[in-house]
Amino acid sequence: MSEFIKQTNETIAKQNLEAFIQSPALDRLAEMYGNTLPETTVDRIEALSKIAENYWDFRKGAERQEVDWSDEQLDQEGSEQWNTIFTAADELGLVKDSEPINKNPNYLVILGGANKAPLDRLRYGLEAIDDCEHVVYLGSSRAISDAEREKANDYAPDAQTEFDLGSGAFEKLLGAKMTGEYTIERNGDTWGMRMYEYEMKGQKRTGFVLSTPQTIGERRATTYDNYKFFADRAELDTHPDKTVVSVTTGFYTLGQHLPAIQELTLPYGTTVETIGHSAEYTGVKRKPTQLLQEIKSAIDASKRLQDAINVENQ
Repeated sequence: MSEFIKQTNETIAKQNLEAFIQSPALDRLAEMYGNTLPETTVDRIEALSKIAENYWDFRKGAERQEVDWSDEQLDQEGSEQWNTIFTAADELGLVKDSEPINKNPNYLVILGGANKAPLDRLRYGLEAIDDCEHVVYLGSSRAISDAEREKANDYAPDAQTEFDLGSGAFEKLLGAKMTGEYTIERNGDTWGMRMYEYEMKGQKRTGFVLSTPQTIGERRATTYDNYKFFADRAELDTHPDKTVVSVTTGFYTLGQHLPAIQELTLPYGTTVETIGHSAEYTGVKRKPTQLLQEIKSAIDASKRLQDAINVENQ
């Protein structure tokens, strides 16, 4: 039975990986730089990784908020390059609002972010589902700046960290009341969990806000860290049949879905969908450079997932 489960988990992980890597949208993006992608998934990942490293790394290791996304050639709206990028990103599910198939997940998981992202993602997630057993926010001890705090003033005016932004969103949108808190300071990082109670559909529900410990990221917790910590808190090793709908900003969807597959589906068999809201949902305008950067993130995640699948086979 365990071998059957392992094969099933691996099969689902491969299906999610190949759905992205084999997309014709990636072929058209590669053609912009005179490249023809190979056929096999492994070779396509390798070829796309090189293209992404050479042309789509606008961050160069910096935080997204610190990057000037302006590019004269790519930002000429209506140009052939602009249209190719937006059409491809749209086909990859990074432009429009997306909705889950499962409208009643066990866990509605809100991925942590900056500024008003925690509030916007929680609002969008609540609009996208009918009901859930628990709402969870995956944050970190990343310190926020005065400028970021000002942007979050209407829901988390006293926030000091991304962890606090999640708590503010819970209290603002869910009317949630904190029932307990658990924190540990370790190696300059905070391992934390705040437990909340709130009402949904006329019933009392419970949720939690996490401050994920840093284990992979060099400066702060990564999406992989977040999902590892969530899997532990949700005890997925003994409850793998629990379902998850994760919510992020639309153009991050692929780059954050593949880590969920790697950390939740591959080891536990947990069913997870990742949805995101459009730029229009929050009244902003997306740039081609941002879309290419997040496609690069998804390619990086696909390489990690492929490596993880290979480890499972050893």
